[in-house]
Amino acid sequence: MTAINRCAVGIGPRQPLIDWIRQVSGDRDVRWGANEDGLYLLPEYEDDSEAKVVLEDNYERIFKAELQSWCRDQALWPSPRTFALFQEWFEIRFYDLVDDLSRDELKHHDVDQAFEQQVRQTLQDSPRA
Repeated sequence: MTAINRCAVGIGPRQPLIDWIRQVSGDRDVRWGANEDGLYLLPEYEDDSEAKVVLEDNYERIFKAELQSWCRDQALWPSPRTFALFQEWFEIRFYDLVDDLSRDELKHHDVDQAFEQQVRQTLQDSPRA
């Protein structure tokens, strides 16, 4: 087991996000995926106050990724997407130690292309009410 030089933040949906998903998707049940947390690696931080600063520096990318997974039409996204709105829409949990349990080399992929493909597949496979 090896600790990596990253921390992480878990992002889970709160009711305002679920309400927005219902509005843009037309799915009043919102079963699929709404209860899954996203996990994002962050630069290392020393304490809780620094963790908040690191998140505030990176929240826009996370916010966009989470919204993109539900709605590709950015015109339907909330605006402005402030840090206060982010905190209202998402449950936030910090992880200050990330252990790598794999023996495989850590690889980086072009997140935009991979994410876009994943979103497209999720939208195609998702059941609608």
